[in-house]
Amino acid sequence: MRCPGLPALAVLAAIALAGCGSEAPADPKAEWTAAMKSAGFKPNAPHTYDEMFESSKNFCAAGSALAIAGLARTALDPAQADEVAMPAPGQNADAAAKAYGDATWKWACGRAQ
Repeated sequence: MRCPGLPALAVLAAIALAGCGSEAPADPKAEWTAAMKSAGFKPNAPHTYDEMFESSKNFCAAGSALAIAGLARTALDPAQADEVAMPAPGQNADAAAKAYGDATWKWACGRAQ
């Protein structure tokens, strides 16, 4: 007995398996922005997350996520929250700086952690 639907089912299964593991690449700007929001960063007007993402690329020359975090830490003094472009109000400055360094290194600089 022949099953006429079997070849069609096999083709559908092959197509479904071909799609596995081929998810779309992550959007670096969206991933970086999500990480910044999660860490409590909020751009001061007129600055935006998009602008801050582009600016964060300037830190890539620092050479590592740790170096970027160190640079970010100097700007996260709560007393300067109104003066910096993107403070993290109410957040632990060390943790926020680490999150900034890690996300910038990974998403803006395109480097693995």
